[in-house]
Amino acid sequence: MKVGIISSRILIRRALSTFLASTGAALVVMEGSNLLENGDEIKRSGAEMLLVDLEGQGLESLPDFSKLGIVARVVVLMDELDGTSYARAFQLGIWGCLSTKQSPTVFQKALNCVARGERWMPQQSVIKNLVEQGGQSTAIPEELTPREWEVLGLLANGFRNKEIGARLNICEETAKSHVKSIYRKLKITGRRDAIFRYFEFVRSLDSESDSGKNPAKMSSS
Repeated sequence: MKVGIISSRILIRRALSTFLASTGAALVVMEGSNLLENGDEIKRSGAEMLLVDLEGQGLESLPDFSKLGIVARVVVLMDELDGTSYARAFQLGIWGCLSTKQSPTVFQKALNCVARGERWMPQQSVIKNLVEQGGQSTAIPEELTPREWEVLGLLANGFRNKEIGARLNICEETAKSHVKSIYRKLKITGRRDAIFRYFEFVRSLDSESDSGKNPAKMSSS
């Protein structure tokens, strides 16, 4: 996959370029310091994925990529990540969020995920951990089964019914049945509502974990 790197921090650019070259999984076709100034170069390079370092800023600092004519899958690098960041990134059409402190292993997993055409929103692992550890949160409707929470996590990360089935090794009709059950139990009417409900849960879990109320741990794997 052809990758472009945008960061005004030269050390970040060099580190990313070196890492990608060492893995052999991607070809760095351009490096730049500013999205607006390097817009034409990004388009000429044919980059399929764009790694954008937000340099300590929030997602609101991003321009409208469609207006810039940039069609590459955008993955942002942030100094601090939380559930709200993931939710906002999803709304903006960002393909993935990574911390600048992310381990190389997780970073590689994220890029592979985006290269396959899947969004990297690792909050879905929170659901898995919660189910496995038996954690409880007031934000969790008890009527959802562990499998339905897995399906909800995938829904929130942009997967369609067929893709959900493939990831969970179930048929598309079964995935569709789980989705309908989730809608009914949560009293929601569509995927947008499901996304907001999911990230609502993630935010509440983040706050409870910070205060030591919830035994479930965040995971990026």
